[in-house]
Amino acid sequence: MTVQSALFESGEMFPESDPLAGVTAEYVGPEMAAELNLPQPPNVIAEAERVIRRYAILPEVAYLPLATWTVAAYAPEVFDAFPYIALVSPAKRCGKTRVLEILEALIKNAWRGTSPTSAALYRMMADTPTLLLDEVEALRGKQVSEVSQAILAVLNAGHRKGATVPRCDGPKNELKHFPVYGPKAFAAIGGLPDTLMDRSLCITMQRKTAKQTVTRFLQSKVRAEVEPIRALLAMWTENNRATVRATYESMEDLGFLTDRDADLWMPLFAVCAVAAPERVGELKRCAQALTQTKAADDVEDSLSLRLLADVRATWPTGTAQMLTATLIDALKAIPDGPWTDCGLNPRKLARMLRAYQIHPRQIRVIAGAGKGYLREEFEQVLSSYLPSQGAESETCETTRVNTGETAHSGSETKG
Repeated sequence: MTVQSALFESGEMFPESDPLAGVTAEYVGPEMAAELNLPQPPNVIAEAERVIRRYAILPEVAYLPLATWTVAAYAPEVFDAFPYIALVSPAKRCGKTRVLEILEALIKNAWRGTSPTSAALYRMMADTPTLLLDEVEALRGKQVSEVSQAILAVLNAGHRKGATVPRCDGPKNELKHFPVYGPKAFAAIGGLPDTLMDRSLCITMQRKTAKQTVTRFLQSKVRAEVEPIRALLAMWTENNRATVRATYESMEDLGFLTDRDADLWMPLFAVCAVAAPERVGELKRCAQALTQTKAADDVEDSLSLRLLADVRATWPTGTAQMLTATLIDALKAIPDGPWTDCGLNPRKLARMLRAYQIHPRQIRVIAGAGKGYLREEFEQVLSSYLPSQGAESETCETTRVNTGETAHSGSETKG
């Protein structure tokens, strides 16, 4: 008997094999994979979100963005810009530091601390760690020290890829350019400096209620628990780095966000589109909610933006122009508004509006003639600097005041 005959009779010439060996869900798609019972690819965003939910209480719209940010932090070099995370609260003991501890456990090569010097910052960033900085409210204020200003300058530069700070270093004071780009998360009571807030996804935290419970956080235990998750995130990033970059480059503008916010959110949408495409719609809703809250807070924190918001709220519908005196009276009539205490008068109002290229002019209304403002000059400014009226927070809403001026009043000069 030949060797071939022996193999044929024994069945070894046609050994049993699995025709699906080596085929994964990534090749055939999730529906076909479910029918064939193929192993599903790891859901890295869900794994990170599960850890965050277990140990921290956040606004519901913050869990998915923070988990996606955690995954994206494994490959910041894939993106042209990377958003910061701003964890803010009205008072202490709202869980901000705990979130930083969770991120430290989840992200490789992360450094968590407070009050580093600017020199320490740009030297640490040379090794591209993820910076998790606590008590950043010390950088906020009108009279910050030169040390704080230097730290803030380094942090402001670090959200765009390729950013460096030049320094004279070494015994010979040689000029070196230190890279400062990388993921950063901040925790602060009250808020961050405006420049940092503008570069951040802002999450406002509150103290948990008696009905809200989380698992007790023991650092050594948690780090051991999430070690497999860190390995999973690192492996997924390595395998999908090119796909995430291609997705990021092919993305269209996020039309539901402003230009700066779109730059910040695009890395998260690119990661979500690859890791969990079924949750992109959910991420969009979270992005809209968080950016609207941030925009309303910006208006409340800035007196000049608050002025624009209050002018919009007090200006009667259909009225083309208002006398300066009438507008000031309407602003001062806002309950709990800042305009009486700040001594608002025609000169100060004109000075605050001048920065937006809005100027008083001679107008005529039913009540008489005098200096005043045209509604049309406000239109473009209001749409550029304020969120849509439906997105404003309650603190920015004011009561409309009837001024008695109508849309039929004419202007003596358009100036």
